[in-house]
Amino acid sequence: MQKILPIVLAILMVWINGYSQSKPKTIQLDANILIKSKKELSSGSLPHKKAVEELKEKANRILKKSPYTIVNKSVVPPSGSKHDYLSLAPYWWPDHSKPDGLPYIHKDGKTNPEANETKDKDYVIGLSRDVYVLGLAYFFTEEEQYAAKAEELLNAFFINKETSMHPNLNYAHAKRGIVDGQVTGLIETIHFVDLLDGVQLLDGSKCWTLKDQELLESWFSHFLAWMMNSRVGKEGAKAPNNIGTYYDLQIITYALFTQDTILARSYIKNKTVKRIYDQFSTDGSQPYELKRPRSWTYSIKNLNGWLSIARVSEKAGINLWYYKRGEKEILREGILWLLPYASGEKEWQYKELSSGLRYDWFVPIARTGAFIYNDSDLHSYLSNSSARPHNVQNWTILTEKEASE
Repeated sequence: MQKILPIVLAILMVWINGYSQSKPKTIQLDANILIKSKKELSSGSLPHKKAVEELKEKANRILKKSPYTIVNKSVVPPSGSKHDYLSLAPYWWPDHSKPDGLPYIHKDGKTNPEANETKDKDYVIGLSRDVYVLGLAYFFTEEEQYAAKAEELLNAFFINKETSMHPNLNYAHAKRGIVDGQVTGLIETIHFVDLLDGVQLLDGSKCWTLKDQELLESWFSHFLAWMMNSRVGKEGAKAPNNIGTYYDLQIITYALFTQDTILARSYIKNKTVKRIYDQFSTDGSQPYELKRPRSWTYSIKNLNGWLSIARVSEKAGINLWYYKRGEKEILREGILWLLPYASGEKEWQYKELSSGLRYDWFVPIARTGAFIYNDSDLHSYLSNSSARPHNVQNWTILTEKEASE
């Protein structure tokens, strides 16, 4: 009996460890939905099998890509280091009344093609998208090739001193002739929120070690400190519109990723809660975004930011879905205010420079709202055959609670 007991305990510990590792520590994605989807896959669900096949196709294309690195740029930031992130403010143009075009002038909503010449933003987007896909592919297939590729990409961008990005955005959204970097540039790293969920899905891989995780957490600890303490970062905290929304999303996400739940909870309670009351009117409209030349685009973008904040706040133990003004949930009213425009019941009366309003952008928002609030108007809208988002991958069935129920 004395010989058997240690064996039983050892088996029990292996089972416990295996169980704990099977539930990923994702930040925005719902780990329970991921586990449920994996069980559906193992039980032979054809929709889930098809979804994973599509996911693998996308991940397999990523396996052939070279790593992203911001040192591959021809323009050197004012610091003299190509390791510093650099981008140009998209809505600022040369002043043709000046011989050298300086200082640049503002044309809100109209993108200067020069902004596309620096590729650091594209690298952040591509890296984040690819690591997210690779993380999902590894989680659902347990094939090490996907984790190995994710490690290669993450190492090049964050860890390898020869190719890594410095943890700051000092030179994001530069305005030539005016300022080297500004607060609006903070929004260009919102894609890291998705990247970090991809990272968390690598847990258990022999290719993504504890040392790798620690080094990446260290990078984001430094980036979080810069976000909160730098001049540009402090301006982000004060930004009243979508810039502030996505600033909050990043602060909360990075705090949770670096295991500082106390900071995440404190920030939500002291900063984010105040912001939600400031940004939404009593009728659910978003006055800061409605003033923009692309008012529909930014209303959708800002509301998506708030839905993401509500998701990550759940991981900090705070439920923003049901924060109310009077008797009405603020986020629910924000969704319902856009509904009659998305459904065609009302005509959009605000300025929108984009050619044609993308009403299909509202569909994922409606799906979230219908699930969270079980709202009959949203369910009715979604039952309409025309209420279908474009370019939605079948593999979202693996990650979305709205799609899995």
